[in-house]
Amino acid sequence: MFSWLVHFIETHPLLHRAALALWRHFPPRLAGFGKMLLTTKWTVGAVAVIFDDRTSPAEVLLVQHSYRTKGTWGLPGGALESGLVSPLKASAKHNDNVLESTLRREVFEELGIEIEILGLLRVDAVPYVPEEPGPYRLDFYYQCLPKLGINALRKELAAGRILPRSPEVRTIRFVPLTSLAEYDLYSSDAALLNEHWPEIASKLCSSSTT
Repeated sequence: MFSWLVHFIETHPLLHRAALALWRHFPPRLAGFGKMLLTTKWTVGAVAVIFDDRTSPAEVLLVQHSYRTKGTWGLPGGALESGLVSPLKASAKHNDNVLESTLRREVFEELGIEIEILGLLRVDAVPYVPEEPGPYRLDFYYQCLPKLGINALRKELAAGRILPRSPEVRTIRFVPLTSLAEYDLYSSDAALLNEHWPEIASKLCSSSTT
């Protein structure tokens, strides 16, 4: 309803100018709250790309989710929906990056792995996700490393000492990039790993080991 109202105002020049003149008199916090109500809601995702280029072929860490019937495999991460916190109640200062904090927390809660975030690789605005129709998605893909090191992570996974900690995740696995077609990939992650991988690979630095 609110999105329709905004569109209606924007398509009528006189009404649009009057609305803008009125908007200038709104206190900043009240204007922010109104904007939250009137604009399209987005689901903001933070996604971890944990990549091992020492193997041949190179491999990427994937997880199998239990709550999807399609696109069950994908990159680990989590979502932070916009509009969940009213700007009238939110703190004026945030000392930590909300997306990076969300990503570290989600990966640890679901996989039991602490990660180091090396940098942002790509931002994708996705208007429609076939597996989860709903709000628009804005996905932030980060290059990450496990704090225990790639070699140690592989050993712990092989020994069964690292297992999914959340009922949302069934399996954790390093998958060769050449074998991605064998997996039912979540469409957004599939686009990154298949269509945009040459661009991403050029940004990835070699994974260090400990």
